Amino acid sequence: MAWGKPKQWRKRTVDSDDEEERMERTEEEERQRMEESGDEEESMGCVAGRARLLDAESEPVAARAEIAPYIKDIDSYMRYLEKLRRPTDYMPTTGEVNPSWRAILVDWLVEVADEFNFPADTLHLAVSYVDRFLSVGAIVTRELQLLGAASMLLAAKYESDEYAHKAKDYSYISNNLYTEQQLVKMEADILNKLKFEMGSPTARTFLQRYVTICPRGDVKKLEFLCSYLADLSLLDYDCTKFKPSVVAAACLFVARFTINPNSRPWNLVLQTKVGYMVSDLRCCILKIHRLQSIGTYPFLKETAVKDKYSHCELECVSAMGSPREIPEYFLKDIEDHKNTASEKWKHSRHI
Repeated sequence: MAWGKPKQWRKRTVDSDDEEERMERTEEEERQRMEESGDEEESMGCVAGRARLLDAESEPVAARAEIAPYIKDIDSYMRYLEKLRRPTDYMPTTGEVNPSWRAILVDWLVEVADEFNFPADTLHLAVSYVDRFLSVGAIVTRELQLLGAASMLLAAKYESDEYAHKAKDYSYISNNLYTEQQLVKMEADILNKLKFEMGSPTARTFLQRYVTICPRGDVKKLEFLCSYLADLSLLDYDCTKFKPSVVAAACLFVARFTINPNSRPWNLVLQTKVGYMVSDLRCCILKIHRLQSIGTYPFLKETAVKDKYSHCELECVSAMGSPREIPEYFLKDIEDHKNTASEKWKHSRHI
């Protein structure tokens, strides 16, 4: 099974066997081509907004102030929810589906999300639906793309009516490989398998809070780099073994290391507010760093993720490199000497 690029939705035309009509369309198509050139430039301006973690008009300080009274409660609930709705290690039981096929599907979904101008959150939610579905239901390889298309359809509906399309639109962008009826049936199957529990925190959910903890600086570059690394993580099945909050923290670690490789990426403030020590993140950090180093998933020659983040509007973050090795010193836990001394003092008084 070979999947080509999604049919270009914005350039969709209806074929006609009428030669005269085709001749009449020539001038119209030339005009449309000129308009599309302008639309493409405008579209690229929107790409940056769709990839950002924070509101483009909101500074991190303002974002913190708005939700400050609720941060602990929100974070606690999200941590509870990510445990409740995590996918299982389903590959050993899926039969035909393997990590490489999954990576190809995710790469295709990145293109679909870009073609429909969906926010990155919709993409992450769709991939989570795919993984959760495969955790409880088997599927043959020829229906994997159908599962992905229906998952994107559902994620778009869940996120906002603004981004919702009809089943026939997904049939078209899938090169008409599946009918509307097949998509609607798969949509119903996903809802039933997931017990209509469609809300699920993703790595982006946690990154949206984590980036507000970092000191002010080139926030936009940090956002885009974190977004890029989070999107890369979707390609690798092994990343599903980590909780989304861990993947998000690892992406932040690697992003900060990439921007400033001579400074320790993790500190006591991040350790306290994010809730993870470096030792909790080590395996995921190394996985994310490796994905960044090769810029793709092994066996995929090129990916839509790297291409997407190669544009100037996204600070060309996919072209940013980091040292091949993360210094071992950066991967060691940070000790809170103040708290350690306080604990020793309390212990001595107790004795």
